[in-house]
Amino acid sequence: MVSEEPIYEELRKKIDEIMPVGFPASEDGTELRLLEMLFTPEEAKIAIYLSILPERLKVIHRRVKKAGISISLDEMEEKLDRLVEKGAIMGGAILDDEKQGKRYSLNQWILGMWELQVDKLTKEFAELAERYNLETFYKELHQKDKPCQMRTIPVEKSLTPEHRVSTYDNIREMLENSVDTIAVMNCICRQEHDLLEKSCKVSDIRRNCISFDYFAEIVLKIVPSARRISKDELLKILDTNQKEGFVIQSENNQNPQYMCFCCGCCCNFLTTAKQFPRPAEYYSSNFYAQSNPELCIGCKTCVERCQMEAITMDDGKSSVNLDRCIGCGNCVAVCEANAMSLIKRDEEIIPAKDQMELFQNIMLKKIK
Repeated sequence: MVSEEPIYEELRKKIDEIMPVGFPASEDGTELRLLEMLFTPEEAKIAIYLSILPERLKVIHRRVKKAGISISLDEMEEKLDRLVEKGAIMGGAILDDEKQGKRYSLNQWILGMWELQVDKLTKEFAELAERYNLETFYKELHQKDKPCQMRTIPVEKSLTPEHRVSTYDNIREMLENSVDTIAVMNCICRQEHDLLEKSCKVSDIRRNCISFDYFAEIVLKIVPSARRISKDELLKILDTNQKEGFVIQSENNQNPQYMCFCCGCCCNFLTTAKQFPRPAEYYSSNFYAQSNPELCIGCKTCVERCQMEAITMDDGKSSVNLDRCIGCGNCVAVCEANAMSLIKRDEEIIPAKDQMELFQNIMLKKIK
């Protein structure tokens, strides 16, 4: 039953309007029920005065008091810290420094509130989230005229010395050179599907969601399964997950805050994209797969490996549907006949420099 509290609709509209990826209304109000499970009415009344950018506690308190809400600075800090712990907003102690003190900001649904429900997910929340994502949110998450939040990085084994691979498409080089703090935690998408008795068909690995630097510090503080790892440990995880056949996706910029190893049966990005007839149109990737029918022996290994259902058999030979291929390279990595190859696109997509530039690019498209 959806809450009749009007504050949740007010909060939904605020998130939808100011965050890079919005929070659209569903026909049945599922998203309001999700907000009700994350925010008490009193917490929601404060959250609507948060901004997209982290702001100091005193700045937020002045705004809340001006709106007529009587609350002490200490009480408001306590409520905001509780929301951070619930993954409902961003900030708190992780953004505490001597000059500005604690800072807080709103959080978007994906990537944001949803991922931070890991390890505290209930079956009811999982059911509501699945319904909302598949029926409503997928159209907001994937839009042709906006930069995608995530990008596909080809598995290493699919690349050859002939490929001119930029740093942001070379996963090992990117991981070795551009990150300091690294955390690994359970995958929220597989946790959701385990609760819904739709467990992953690709692997029984669950702890393979990676975060870096600022976001790593956040998950290390509030996610029970999160643990700090070294670069050597991360590279071992990378090797294992590539062998399992996961699609590698990172934040769509050159200095990503997170990286996921994804499957086509659980991942919210892949499953929602697959609802479109041509999912490749919504993805950021510099490669695509190609099959050589003269070399193909018809073993169907590539068909089973593909998480986007982009490969079919035609007269006993593999055929790649480029409307569905996102250039992950998994089919190339397992083709013993060398019939599959990864082709670099003529026009290279250069990702944003960092998260701020990515969000700015998304917002520019949003306000047009």
